[in-house]
Amino acid sequence: MTGRTVAGALLLAALVLLPATADAQCPDWDGMLDQGSLVPIEAVLGDEIDLTLWIAYLNPPRLGACALGDQLYDGLASGLLNAGPPAQAFWVGITGDSADEFSPEQLWVVQDGRELGLSLKGEYDAPTRVSTLEDLDGQFLVVYGEELDATRPMRLIYVSSIGPVSSEYHVPQAYR
Repeated sequence: MTGRTVAGALLLAALVLLPATADAQCPDWDGMLDQGSLVPIEAVLGDEIDLTLWIAYLNPPRLGACALGDQLYDGLASGLLNAGPPAQAFWVGITGDSADEFSPEQLWVVQDGRELGLSLKGEYDAPTRVSTLEDLDGQFLVVYGEELDATRPMRLIYVSSIGPVSSEYHVPQAYR
């Protein structure tokens, strides 16, 4: 285990226990969906939604603060996002009958044909800003140790128990 991995794991443990603060400048849940800063990925079994992942990219400072809350985002930014080699962080909220089967290792980020490698993951125990806006079964932080271009689309792919599901993610212009 490298020093960065240990430091990242300690930071992640601290971040998941801090409470979120709300910013009056941030859109509500529906506003985040409308602007594309929060995207759903749905795994459908028959006629029922079995699992929904709600995903927000955290690296753009205002978007990260709107998703996590100011205090959580400041801790993430100072301790991981701005601390060294590239790190791309995503908040993942989960709902549905199969929520307890969610595995961060099954979430892939692809940009321009390149798959990013998962480097850190953790479940949030404390409320984040977005988790206070919607009833969720769980929420996670997933971090990939590579570069992303926020001006280019990325494909978010989740390999669920019923097969792969995906959505395209574009960082809204207002957050770039």
